[in-house]
Amino acid sequence: MSPMTTSDVKKNNKQALLRHIYENESSQQQVLCELLHLSRPTVINLIRECSEEGLIEKSGYYKSTGGRKANAIIFIPDSKISIGVELLQDSYEITAIDLYGNTICTAWYEIGFVNEDSYFRNICNSITHFINGNKIDHKKILGVGIVLQGLISADGTTVTYGKILNCTGLHISVFTDHLPYPCKFFHDAEAAAQFELWSHPSLKDFIYLNIRSHLSGALIVNRSSLKGTDLKSGVFEHMTLIPNGRPCYCGRRGCMETYCSTQPLIDVTGHLHTFFEELRKGNRTCQECWNTYLLNLAAAINNLRMFIDYPVLIGGTLSPYLTEEDIDTLHRYASEKSAFPTEQRFIRQGQNQKALRCEGAAISYVKEYLHEIMNL
Repeated sequence: MSPMTTSDVKKNNKQALLRHIYENESSQQQVLCELLHLSRPTVINLIRECSEEGLIEKSGYYKSTGGRKANAIIFIPDSKISIGVELLQDSYEITAIDLYGNTICTAWYEIGFVNEDSYFRNICNSITHFINGNKIDHKKILGVGIVLQGLISADGTTVTYGKILNCTGLHISVFTDHLPYPCKFFHDAEAAAQFELWSHPSLKDFIYLNIRSHLSGALIVNRSSLKGTDLKSGVFEHMTLIPNGRPCYCGRRGCMETYCSTQPLIDVTGHLHTFFEELRKGNRTCQECWNTYLLNLAAAINNLRMFIDYPVLIGGTLSPYLTEEDIDTLHRYASEKSAFPTEQRFIRQGQNQKALRCEGAAISYVKEYLHEIMNL
């Protein structure tokens, strides 16, 4: 290993100073000197440099302990901003987050997906108006993460399988041709799983089920989405659950998608919310449907856990409706189907934020930036 240069030392010191202020949200000059083992002039110079770059600022004072009050030095959360966009069949959503992953603003547009240039130009115009309307400085934008229901190439530039939206082969240039920011596609379940990881630093390995009107999944290993050699890992929705069962949009029959998405529930009452309203009121038809649904979901979860013994997080539009009793029933049904039943709880609800897939895609740019400036 070659010896560290003066430039390397300065870079490491700057990263350490920024990391401490970011993780603690604020600090003071003397604390930085002591914790980082740096001289006062060095810390003063680093604070000035980071302030000039718009990353930190002095804001108020710490309570005096007898001497002169110390300036509070805070990290500026919106010194950079990341944008997330989710494209759905009947709408799209735009969200902006700061460097702590907090939502700054969000907007929803009831415009259905069409694989045409005019549609993508309209989205790009919406993103520009969204940024301008919320008075976000264009220079602060790190990038735009675009979420959709489809398989994405490893570099995030191409939709390799997009049958739900009929967009197989879609290239990221439909956005980069009209926006002056880096753009990248994200698979919806992987984006949601990334937000779970961001929100729960202790999470390491898990199976993520994004249960909506269409099902998708992600396999998280050592806090990263496991990538496959051709398509991707975690395409649980097309695992055969019932041989020769219900027809799936993929062209096969009996896929997990046809039994464990929310569509079987929606088919009963027309809306997911209505289904759960009726279920909790004791509607017999809904109760029978729900029990069958949980049995199928438990069978799928058991199959997944026989392959890899990881906890299961259930997200998507189903998650907010689940009760502790539902989770208990799922555990019981999965254990009954297992060759190795366990009392350990391995199924839990994911987060319920409406825009978490947008936020998960946006987080990708935040993580890259924080790694760059503070090796976080």
